[in-house]
Amino acid sequence: MYRLARLPVLTSLRGYERSWLSRDLTAGVLIVALAIPLSMGMAELAGMPPVAGLYSCILPLAAYAVFGSSRQLVVALDASTAAMLAAAVAPLAGGDPLRYAALAGALTLLVGVILLAAGAARLGLIADFLSEPVLLGYQAGLALVVIASQLPRLLGHTPQGDSTLEQYYETARRVGAAEWTSAVIGVAVLVTVLIVRRRWPAVPGALLALAVSALAVFVFDLEDHGVRVLGEIPSGLPPLALPDVGWSDVTALLPAAAAIALLAAADTLVSSRAFAVRGRYEVDANGDLIGLGAANVASAVSGGITASASAARTAVAESVGSKSQVAGLTAAALMVIVLLVLTGPLAYVPVAALAAIVIAAVLRLIEVRTLRTLFRVRRVEFAIALSAAAGVVAIGVLEGVVIAMGLSLLDFLWRTSRPHDAVLGEVAGRAGYHDVARVTGARTTPGVLAYRFGAPLFYANAERFRERVRTLLRRQPGTRLVVIDASTVPDIDVTAGRMLGELQQELAGREVRLVVAEAVADVYDLLVSDELKVDFTAADMYDTVDEAVASAATASDGDRGEQSGGARSFSAS
Repeated sequence: MYRLARLPVLTSLRGYERSWLSRDLTAGVLIVALAIPLSMGMAELAGMPPVAGLYSCILPLAAYAVFGSSRQLVVALDASTAAMLAAAVAPLAGGDPLRYAALAGALTLLVGVILLAAGAARLGLIADFLSEPVLLGYQAGLALVVIASQLPRLLGHTPQGDSTLEQYYETARRVGAAEWTSAVIGVAVLVTVLIVRRRWPAVPGALLALAVSALAVFVFDLEDHGVRVLGEIPSGLPPLALPDVGWSDVTALLPAAAAIALLAAADTLVSSRAFAVRGRYEVDANGDLIGLGAANVASAVSGGITASASAARTAVAESVGSKSQVAGLTAAALMVIVLLVLTGPLAYVPVAALAAIVIAAVLRLIEVRTLRTLFRVRRVEFAIALSAAAGVVAIGVLEGVVIAMGLSLLDFLWRTSRPHDAVLGEVAGRAGYHDVARVTGARTTPGVLAYRFGAPLFYANAERFRERVRTLLRRQPGTRLVVIDASTVPDIDVTAGRMLGELQQELAGREVRLVVAEAVADVYDLLVSDELKVDFTAADMYDTVDEAVASAATASDGDRGEQSGGARSFSAS
């Protein structure tokens, strides 16, 4: 797939400056400082042992560094994909932890294969189909789902309830029975992480809070007071192996893998572009898909779970001047050291502290400021965001992805089926034709209706187009020429093409001629071709609206077939 000399990591290191090394090494240390608590917390969220989160910070980081196109992006476990993995795997595992781990690995492997295939097929544009309002709503809903699952752990409870709403209800009902030592630790960690993040964003507040809470458990024997801890974490490097699952498991996991791959791709491509703009370099969307796919395949064969972009860790690396993927490779090497010599102290980490760190992490997903802006700018899109959030919370995480994609499609169809349109007129002293409703002084030409439709013409808006033209003709009696300004119609389907042919025949019966101006090549070719069997000819197609309107003054109704005037006699280019 790649020639060695063209590996992105080698391309990005060309021109590497010695002064960058200290910054990249510092960034690698900070990435690991964030990764230890967050990755263990995300593994817990995914229903996996905490050590699986640490495994996910070695080969996946190295794989993206080698194959991904971004110089700065850090891949990591993500709350969104972790929650989706748990929702997909838990019903199939039947409570068997070994089978759960095998299914999680298989799902991660499937995600990686799908992303690799998408990158090889140059499908990087797929993520563009998830609109910002849908992503905002989905992420907010997901944050509420994750918080519901972590609140009981923060209070020292075992989670109760199957649905998110039931979990919130059970948590509220059992607040009085909380294990208060665990609750105090959890709340203290949560407050500490939030304060440090706000006031000193470059400081690894989560790691510091985790270390202090683990030290408190060790010094004061808090396990004897009811505080649950992670317990023994296996040291050493993960074994490399393919997940042991059957073909029926693969087919059952495939829909969830596709959904996770889509969400991970959208998150990664958006983050990669954002940091590339800030760093003034270019990225390749398809290369990012390949890098992310390689990261997930590497995670699957090394005991890890699904990985995606981590905007938080990338931002921390950027804040200390990280310039290349040397930072990611440094972090992977440091995580090896952690697994070899530092797993002992991690056994004393309170479960409540990890729950607090997860809650603090997912609170970032609720972008209140952006939602407030959306409410002020476009109420419809704000409603879509709320609907997506409600779907995730009330129905389910995987179902929420489907709802989000459906809402995005419905929004597109609604807007394109009812686009802005305009009656056009001339303005004294100005060239061209302008919207008479928006441009002061614009006046229609007597006997002519010049009409502009601001969207592709297709099956969903074809009838609306026809009715709009009929309505405007009723408002302008005496019209003998209808000019369709097609400059804002980038495409047309067969349904709409036949509609135009039928409308032309209908108007001809009322002695009104319909012509098209400024059509792009595809629209022109479809209308004048013999295959569609409509009556449009080159004589009905004009280069500009001016030429089409001028034809009304020079042509009679009876010489339509001979008229050339300003009409095109060739295919548009």
